Amino acid sequence: MKIRLTDVKLDKDLAGSEGLDANNISRVRIQYLIAQHQTSVQQIQFADAKAAVVMTLIGLLALRGPIELNSAQLSPLEIVFGLISAAAVFCSIAAVFPRYPSRSVSKNISEFETWSWPALSCIGTDPEAFAEYMQTSEVSQLVHSISYSNVTIARVLRRKFMYLRLAFFASGVSLLLIFADFCLKM
Repeated sequence: MKIRLTDVKLDKDLAGSEGLDANNISRVRIQYLIAQHQTSVQQIQFADAKAAVVMTLIGLLALRGPIELNSAQLSPLEIVFGLISAAAVFCSIAAVFPRYPSRSVSKNISEFETWSWPALSCIGTDPEAFAEYMQTSEVSQLVHSISYSNVTIARVLRRKFMYLRLAFFASGVSLLLIFADFCLKM
């Protein structure tokens, strides 16, 4: 269930049940969420770098590798190799392709979070209103905002790694086909 920032319950004790100072525990929560966000961003960059390597390697092997794909008569092995290599490149591109919320989601995303660039850049975000919100926002609203954004970025990361896994699988099959072609020609 989506909770608007204006509807975040502000009557909860920020100190929690462990007897810690509310200021310290609020700092800990915010630092935890920011570290979580930074880790997700690093993992996205890592996935993008891996996908770029797979795309380059398999693309080069498909175009200039040991299996010739430019003859008029392609063998079944060459056809399968071409299709699997294309799938690997496509999945790599899908892993790297930037993702951002659709227009329908972007329209009111700033009502739920103000941490991500999509929320800050959406049509409904007014710079003056955001500045005022930051001057008057409660810690619970900030925690809610970053948490919401972290879940969203984690979902993007999951999709990236799914496509990356598919690219790795297709790349492995392509390499096996190159090995099979090599063995057949011996």
